[in-house]
Amino acid sequence: RGQEPLWNDPRRGLAIDPSNKDIIISLQSESLNQNVPFSLLLDDSSFNHESLRQALITLVYEMNELEIDPDMGPLDLVKQLSGDLPDLIANVLKQNQGYFSILGDRVAVSPLVLSLIGGALIQPSMFALASCSDRRYLDAWELTACPICGRLPSVALKTGSEAWRFRCTYCQAEYRMDINKCPHCGSEGFDNKEFLLVGENQELEVAYCQECSHYFKIINKTKLKQPLPEGYEDLYTEVLDDLARERGLLRIDDETAED
Repeated sequence: RGQEPLWNDPRRGLAIDPSNKDIIISLQSESLNQNVPFSLLLDDSSFNHESLRQALITLVYEMNELEIDPDMGPLDLVKQLSGDLPDLIANVLKQNQGYFSILGDRVAVSPLVLSLIGGALIQPSMFALASCSDRRYLDAWELTACPICGRLPSVALKTGSEAWRFRCTYCQAEYRMDINKCPHCGSEGFDNKEFLLVGENQELEVAYCQECSHYFKIINKTKLKQPLPEGYEDLYTEVLDDLARERGLLRIDDETAED
């Protein structure tokens, strides 16, 4: 609900118009030329600061478990973050967790909570850009990280024996993946070892690399009994994380794990 003002905004909090094909084509071209996601081509001027400030109020007040210093209430935090909005946007785009640690010390709020607020603040904007991106661009992308937001995926969609695509659970971009190469270590001899949950979860699988022991989760759309709401892929496949952890495997989007 905290994002509602942004979802109701035709531009989803962006200053640029995501429905403008020339803007999207330009971003796609630069993205492929520089081999970087949209997020690293944007800056705070790409966003409507007034729209984001309005959403920030709602987001902060709806975070009921904020670890805020007793002397600082939600309104004080809103003022602090509003004043830091350009830096907040820039560091969310770069996924700079060090920034949130420093900011957390300054405002006496958990860095994780601040990161969640920042991520939620621009998520509708990134969703809008993903929705307007061309399929040919998404098919031309060759990196594991999402071509729109730059986040690492945890879920792939399977629509046939050879048709697998990564699904970004943050911005919902659906993009090309190479099923013959490990998305984490790049091993060319990627031997997918899949194990299937029996019973009601036959649409769920796990593929992992024997070289680096990293895994990703697969949703076989041909076996889904009903459509899965967008944005629920990671939650829907949570049982696979438990199963993979029991095998000593690591998620491909876990950047804190050591190889």
